[in-house]
Amino acid sequence: MMLLLNKAQGLINAIIAKIDGISKPRQKFIQHILILYMGLRGKYNFINMARYGSFNEKTYRNQMEQPFDWAEFNAELVRSHCSKELILAYDPSYLPKSGKKTPDVGNFYSGTAQRVKRGIEIGCMAVIDVENGTGFSLEAVQTPVTKGKDREESSVTHHLNVVLNRATEIESLGIKVAVFDGYFAKANFVNGITDNSNLEVISKFRPDANLRYLYNGPKHEGKGRPKLYEGKVNTRNIDRRRMRFCFAIDEDTHVFSGLTYSISLKRIVRIVYIEHYGADEYADGLAILFSTDLTLDPGKIYLYYKQRFQIEFLFRDAKNFAGLEHCQARSAQKINFHVNASLSTVSLAKAIHYLPIPKQERESFSMLDIKTLYFNQYITDLIFSKLALDLSCVKIRQLYDECLSIGRLAA
Repeated sequence: MMLLLNKAQGLINAIIAKIDGISKPRQKFIQHILILYMGLRGKYNFINMARYGSFNEKTYRNQMEQPFDWAEFNAELVRSHCSKELILAYDPSYLPKSGKKTPDVGNFYSGTAQRVKRGIEIGCMAVIDVENGTGFSLEAVQTPVTKGKDREESSVTHHLNVVLNRATEIESLGIKVAVFDGYFAKANFVNGITDNSNLEVISKFRPDANLRYLYNGPKHEGKGRPKLYEGKVNTRNIDRRRMRFCFAIDEDTHVFSGLTYSISLKRIVRIVYIEHYGADEYADGLAILFSTDLTLDPGKIYLYYKQRFQIEFLFRDAKNFAGLEHCQARSAQKINFHVNASLSTVSLAKAIHYLPIPKQERESFSMLDIKTLYFNQYITDLIFSKLALDLSCVKIRQLYDECLSIGRLAA
C-alpha cells in the first residue's frame, strides 16, 4: 500500500482502537469499506462493491447487517481533528427508495423537489466546526413511518429522541448549542431539548411569529400578579426602543436583538431580527432567529444559524460522491450501515485531505477531487503491480504521481 492509503488506514485504525468490542476481522472490514467508499465508481451496491473490493458480495451483505457505533467513531474523529468551537446541527434528508420489503418506505418531504415524494428519510446529526467552517457527520437514523392525525407530532417526537439519545456523546465533545431549521421551532421539541439535556437551542421563527415584549417598567404595588409583558411584537415594524441595533451585515441588511416572550414556545427567548431594505429604503424582507440562551451574543446566534447550512453540503457530497442514495438493501440495519458509512466517508475525507491544509491556503473542499484521487490510486496500483514496476526509481515514481492526478480539478 502506498502513502495515501496508509494515511487513511492509520487514522481509521487509530479511531477503532479506542472503541471497545471490535474484533480484528470487523476492524479490517470497517477500514476497507470506508476506503472503498472513498473511490468507488458506479452504484454503491453489493454487486459493485464486490467488483472493486477485496471481499465477495455475501461478505458485504453479512458485515453490513452487523451493528456498528458510528456516533462513537465520528466523535473520536471530531475530537482528534476539529477545533474547540463546535455546535450541533440536525436536519432530516429525503432519500429515494422503493420496494415492498424495504422498511419504513413512505411519503416524505423532499427539499430538492419542494414536494412530498415516495421514499425514506434519515435524520442526521452533524458536528459543525465553526472555526474551520465545515461539518462532520455524527450519526444518521432512519425516520419511521407514522400514520394518522398525529403523524407530524410523532415525527417531531422521533427527531427529539434521536438527539436526546446521543446527548451524552454530544456534550462530551464540548457542544453547548444545537441548531435546527424553522420546522423544529415547536414547544415540545425546543423545550424537550432544553429540559432533558444541557444543550441550548437556536432556530428560526416564522415571519408572523406571535411574540410579546417584556415589561421593564415600575412594579405594581399591592395585590395581584406583577405585569410581565407589554404589547405584541409587530414583526413588520419592530419597536427600536426595545430591540437594539447590533450590527449591519451589509449596507442593506441590519440586525437587531432583544428578549421577547414566545407564545408558541411558552418561554422567554432572545431573538435576532434581520431586516433587509429595498431600493426605496423601506424594509422588504425579514428573518427572525431565536436562542434559548438569553445571554448568547446576537452575532454568535447569527453565525451559528448561518453555519447550520454546512449540514446541507454534507448531504450534497454524500449523495453526489459517496453513494448515499444508492443502497438497494431491504434490511433496516443494512440501510443504517450504508447511510452512516456514506456520510462518515465525507467526514473522513475532510479530516485527511482538507483540515491539515493551513486555513489561509485552503480552497473549497472538493469531494470529487478526493474520489478521483482514490480511484486513480486503485487503478494505478493495479497496473503497476501487474507490470512489477519499481517505485523506488525516481522516474517511475514521478509517472506514478502523475497518474494519481489524472482528471483532478486541483491537480
